[in-house]
Amino acid sequence: MARLSRTTRVIVLAVTAVSSIALLRVPDENSSYRSGRRDEIRWRVPTKTSVPFEETREFDLSNESCPAGLPLLEPTQVDSVDLELSLFLDLPGAISLVFLSDSSGFVAERKGRVYSFESGKVLAEPVIDLAADTSTDMDQGLLGLAVSPNKKWLYLNRTDLSGSSVVTAHSLASGISNPGNGVEIIIVDQPSAMHNGGDLLFDPEGYLFVSFGDGGGLGDPHGHGQDLSTPLGSVLRLDVNPDLWPPHKPAPGNPDLGPGSDPRIWVSGVRNPFRFSFDEATGELWLTDLGQQCVEEVTVLTPAEAGANLGWNLVEGSRPFMGQIESFLRSPDFEYAHGRGRCAIIGGFVVHDGPHPILEDRYLFTDMCGAQLMSLRLGEQPSVLALPLHATHPVAFVTGPARGLYVVDLASGVWRIGSKD
Repeated sequence: MARLSRTTRVIVLAVTAVSSIALLRVPDENSSYRSGRRDEIRWRVPTKTSVPFEETREFDLSNESCPAGLPLLEPTQVDSVDLELSLFLDLPGAISLVFLSDSSGFVAERKGRVYSFESGKVLAEPVIDLAADTSTDMDQGLLGLAVSPNKKWLYLNRTDLSGSSVVTAHSLASGISNPGNGVEIIIVDQPSAMHNGGDLLFDPEGYLFVSFGDGGGLGDPHGHGQDLSTPLGSVLRLDVNPDLWPPHKPAPGNPDLGPGSDPRIWVSGVRNPFRFSFDEATGELWLTDLGQQCVEEVTVLTPAEAGANLGWNLVEGSRPFMGQIESFLRSPDFEYAHGRGRCAIIGGFVVHDGPHPILEDRYLFTDMCGAQLMSLRLGEQPSVLALPLHATHPVAFVTGPARGLYVVDLASGVWRIGSKD
């Protein structure tokens, strides 16, 4: 994947009817019935007439120089720590990983395939192959994996050939080597191949969080980030059950954001929330948002902050964009400007009982362009440590059995972060 959501080209994909999806479980009735069923779980991009993207104010702002004074990422270099990366799974193209047991789980390729692994070895053949119906332009692809809390379902978040984001659930009743055909959970049409979000994760209460970016193009010309009627530019919180129809509904306790708002939205005003995680000690959501051309963001949200508006595209972090800093917007807890080899944050998680004390209670993250692993501790003066660990094309972090820490590298596979001892 080239730099996520960082391009000066404007590509608009004409979103047409979603093609039939191989390997997905659908009723045997006629095609019009199947289409009607899918429409119940699908959000369609409204037909809009607008000027070409290149003529919009959003496009102009996206090509301006960044203002002076934005905070720079200036980590403290740590060279004496006995940490190392060791190859755990050899799979170029890997983008996400989940564990089912101490030694087994699933690893996904961006191109649309899912493999099972056992004791550090990837099975030769994919257990799920959706490559023929997965688009991989720009920010697209199979982007996220999650396992349900009861370990009965494997969830995928990908973009199909029409460019729509599709979340499917695959039964694990027959074991790790034979996931069932997918049940479509939610379909969200995307106006372009940019800013598709793509992560998904179950919260401590067992509800599914799914992230969707603003859908592009540059600067969010459709205004999805501030449009509460659309799942685009937001993170949803869903109550899912693949055995029922419809297979998802708004999770109980979701915020009421007003007339006409989508009741599935948990947080809005995001541009491209590619990765997020929950702190297992506090239940807080650590959400990273990839900025336009100036700022990368980390926002830490408590459960009481449901309904928070993170500001895009009124602002990009602390930088006014189409609007100004307002009191109703939730400011990021940490941000840094582009430059010095930084361009796209890849969020991880808060480490507890990790392989080295220097990581303890700190947030592990990296930047796709610099690819050096770093850790963050928030406070009045945030502390960032640059670790002596480098990936090639990092796209995700994962916690595993026995407090294992892993970084997923699109160039090579999955690497374990451990002590040299």
